[in-house]
Amino acid sequence: MLGNRCLVPLMSTKNSLQEMHILANSIRRTYNRLRHTTDQIHADTNLSAPKRTLMMDLDREGPKTVPLLAGARYVSRQIIQTQVNELVDAGLVKAKVNPEHKRSSLITLTGKGTKLVKEMAAREDAFIQKLGWLPDAKALRTCIEVLDSIDAKLEE
Repeated sequence: MLGNRCLVPLMSTKNSLQEMHILANSIRRTYNRLRHTTDQIHADTNLSAPKRTLMMDLDREGPKTVPLLAGARYVSRQIIQTQVNELVDAGLVKAKVNPEHKRSSLITLTGKGTKLVKEMAAREDAFIQKLGWLPDAKALRTCIEVLDSIDAKLEE
């Protein structure tokens, strides 16, 4: 009896581990597909996927410092600073005074940047509608919750 009770959790754990590997592979595959698709949708912007994502995050979350933007992406501050400099040169973002830190400016979208983010979102919406398929809000919320819980556990 005791032996059987020990095997059930091991079997469940083994199945869960297998499912986690399948999920991780699915995430990688879907990420690559999404990146390829959005690269095609936004080809005329001449912006890389990381720069587009940075701009969309600034639009969604508001002004951020370069160190915060880098930390959220698990890349070096220098990588983000290079992207920000290129976006500043294109007139899409600007640095503004950070009242909480004298040396670390807040990066924010310019009017031109905000307009471009709205255009990119509209293009993506049109693409999704053209597909003719969209999971319901509850299914999407479940996916977001699972992915967020994985991210939080990895953060520990």
